Amino acid sequence: MTARNDATDLDLLGWNLLNGGIDGEEEYRRERQIDFLASLSGLDLLWITEATDWEKRNRFTDLADATGLTALPYVTSHNGDGRNHSCLYYRADKLRLASRSGVLARGAFHHGVARAEFEVNGVRLLVLGAHLTYSSPDARVLEVPHLADYGRKFGDWPEDSVLIMDSNGPDLHDPEPEDWSEVPRNLWHRYRERLPDGSYGGWDTQVLRMLMEAGWRDPQADVTIRRKPTVGYWYENEKVPLHLDQALVTGQRIEVVDYRTLGAPYWFAPNIPTPDVSGTDLILTDLSDHLPVHVCIRLHHNPIRSAV
Repeated sequence: MTARNDATDLDLLGWNLLNGGIDGEEEYRRERQIDFLASLSGLDLLWITEATDWEKRNRFTDLADATGLTALPYVTSHNGDGRNHSCLYYRADKLRLASRSGVLARGAFHHGVARAEFEVNGVRLLVLGAHLTYSSPDARVLEVPHLADYGRKFGDWPEDSVLIMDSNGPDLHDPEPEDWSEVPRNLWHRYRERLPDGSYGGWDTQVLRMLMEAGWRDPQADVTIRRKPTVGYWYENEKVPLHLDQALVTGQRIEVVDYRTLGAPYWFAPNIPTPDVSGTDLILTDLSDHLPVHVCIRLHHNPIRSAV
């Protein structure tokens, strides 16, 4: 995070770790995930999901020690066996945690949402980290109103907010496949519109449309290069690139500086110039079935845009 006159830059990252980076007794993926996150020296806020079994063996602390970030109390998935967690980390010497923080709408989400209010160089900022259900668009629609509430000024919470999430649904710009057989038929219910006659339509984007109608903004609108998909490379029978991991912003003081998917293989979008992916970036596709979503914002002291 860098202060620039009346503004402060903040780097935020969201990453689904796939079963905590643990495969049976093997923790190679988890160890390499931590190595990668520790290499991001400017990271200010981190939202991780699928931190499976991280309540054991000080695994949450391992990440905090490696990155210098402070962990908020982790959120355990409401459904399941109690082993699946999410956690929000922040840089405590740059962001002051305000008194009001905690889990949002406990029990209303299949997984969960963390909510934290910070003071950043004299400006209040609300950060929400979410992991929406995988089961169906209709199930996600029952979860997302709790996030839509914060699309505009809501109660005593800060007007300026960032939402980082594994939405488990396509974004508004994901093209439909030329052949729907590219998506396993037994998973259509997770992603596609269900038509009145019981057949399926295209991608179901009602969750994001609800959030945008509430006042949340897509950072992609402020960035010239289209970010690359976060999934679609891991499973042999599910090679459809999608942007399941997303960030949204709202408020009059937030300027979007950068928005991208880290470590995306070049074949995701060959028509887009690909940055150098030497070194660590080359192995990110070996570490999880999701790639990290990164957003950099500039938080201004005074409003830079009109209220919506």
